[in-house]
Formats: sequence, structure tokens, C-alpha cells
Amino acid sequence: MNAAVVLASTNVVFQDPLGERRHIADASGADILELLCLRADLTSVPSFEFALRERVSRLANFRHAYYGRVRSVDRLNNGSTLALVSERVPGVRLSEILDVAEQRQLTLDINTALTLIRQLVPAVALLHEHARDVANGALGPERLIITPNARLVIVEHVLGAALEQLRFSQDRYWNELRMPVQRSSGLPRFHHRNDVMQLGMVALSLVLGRSIRPTEYP
Repeated sequence: MNAAVVLASTNVVFQDPLGERRHIADASGADILELLCLRADLTSVPSFEFALRERVSRLANFRHAYYGRVRSVDRLNNGSTLALVSERVPGVRLSEILDVAEQRQLTLDINTALTLIRQLVPAVALLHEHARDVANGALGPERLIITPNARLVIVEHVLGAALEQLRFSQDRYWNELRMPVQRSSGLPRFHHRNDVMQLGMVALSLVLGRSIRPTEYP
């Protein structure tokens, strides 16, 4: 693909502290791809790109309906932008649903919340069973998509190793990236226990019917 043309001719469909998402057609024109154009200050860390590429390669054969398919890591805009390329998952991000519910003062049905939690728990376990030393690291409403038939799909699940390379403090991961991580004696680690904690934060958001506010964590 001509990356310079792609980014100039596509609109941002979603943005969060990690970067911008844009949709493009693949080379065949049969599928729509989603580009996560990562923030330059994150990818300027030398080991970030290496860790991301290694994780994408490691999980290349991990396929399940609970997970969006990641295709590759590409350099766009003449190499200035690092992008995670995934197949687009039709639906709405949970963060957008929660934002609308809060803005309109709507109550999220508890049965709906429990249905989504019951899908999320085994989905997280699947990744942990596939690779005992691999964690998602980026579980959150921004990276959970609810499809038109109410199925939950986890996207961008390959970011954990790269995010750990940032070497942020617990507070900085939360304040800058909205990424909850466990407090530890040293720098935060992205392991299975951390995924369980992030899963719990998502569950809490679903029960509350809104996203966790910046001042409410840790």
C-alpha cells in the first residue's frame, strides 16, 4: 500500500491515548483493515517496535472468534508512523457505549453487563492458555468491541510487551494512557495477574454503566 496516500485519504474513526484508528481497504479490496497509528512519543522508545513485532509474530497463529485478527506491523508516512494493522471488527467500542450511557444518564441493564463479563472472562483465559508467558496488557473498554449480534471481541491484544518497554510508573500508565497496572516494588509488569485486574476494571465499568474516571484509580 502507499502509506502516504492512505493516511491522507482516510478519516480518523476512533482515537484514544494510544493513537488514531483509520479504516482502509486491503490490497484485494475484499476486506476492510483498521490501522492503529501509534503515538510518535510511544514508538520513539527503541525497544517498543521490536517488542510489538515479536509479539505479533508470536501470536500469528492464535485465532479465535473472541479476538480480532492482527495482520502486521507497518511503517507508514515514509517510516514516520508505526501502525498496527488489523482486520476491522464490525460493531461499537464498549468505551463509546459507556460514554453515551453516561452522557444521556442511561442505566446499563445488569443482565447485559453480566452477559458481556461472561464472554470476557473465558476470552482472557484463552490467550493465557495459548501462551503461558503472554499477557494482553491493554484490556479496556477502548479495545473491546460489541458486534451487532452482541458478541464481544477483543482487539489490539498484542500490545502488552511493547507497552511494558515504556517503563512508566503505575500513575503514568494510568494518567497518560488510561492503562491500569498493578503496583509493584519495581517497574510495572504486564503479566497474567495484571490482565485479571484490568478485566476487573472492565467489569466494574459495566456494572457502574460508565468508564472509570481518572481520579478514581488507583
